Amino acid sequence: MTNTFRQILLAGGAACAIIAALPSSAVAAPTYSFLVQTANQSGATFDASLGAPGFNSGGAISANFNYTGNLSFNVGPPQNNNSSGDLNSSFFTNPAAISSYAGAGTLPGPANANFTTQASFLASSGSAAGYGYGSFYTIGLGTLAAGTILTITHDDGVSVYQGASRIGTTTSGPTSQITETVVIGSTGATTLYYGRQNGAPSVLNVAVPEPASIALFGAGLLGLAAVRRRRQTKKGLPVAA
Repeated sequence: MTNTFRQILLAGGAACAIIAALPSSAVAAPTYSFLVQTANQSGATFDASLGAPGFNSGGAISANFNYTGNLSFNVGPPQNNNSSGDLNSSFFTNPAAISSYAGAGTLPGPANANFTTQASFLASSGSAAGYGYGSFYTIGLGTLAAGTILTITHDDGVSVYQGASRIGTTTSGPTSQITETVVIGSTGATTLYYGRQNGAPSVLNVAVPEPASIALFGAGLLGLAAVRRRRQTKKGLPVAA
């Protein structure tokens, strides 16, 4: 192992140690934009991709808000056959993470949903067995850098887009719980679409690398380069380009 490679490894370890030592308040929690639409589906499934093919057969109601925190949501069984289960309050277990809520509309049975206020939205159900009604999520992940790897655990379908271009291959229709990865090919604003349908369980977990962690790792490497240059200068050695 060369000294340079050893120093790079040490710098990486030092950067990771710095990250681990930081108090949670030192790294701001990420904030994502959400558009949640719920519609009566009359037994029809839908595809969680741009345009939501097959969605909104019953006239969707919608809510917009920001969500601050990790994208980790899991409503466990049993599967519900009506609007008393798979509640939004069970999906969004931390109401304080929701801000700038703006919603409108009520939906008759079988959904019996009400998006007029945040409280009524949380009291509403996201989906039911038999595809009686379901919800379509549009989640703004922000600008992601090329090479970013998203690890997504979901049921009932997801897809990832930059503009009108789909990124990677994921299961966008109804499915049992699975984990898939998407590699971002180019830097740009990135959107995740998620289908919540056919009742509980409802699962969505998205691992998004934190920019702060990446920046600290880079800072560690840059610090190593600066130290190496100073040492070479003191010894009268030529400084590597």
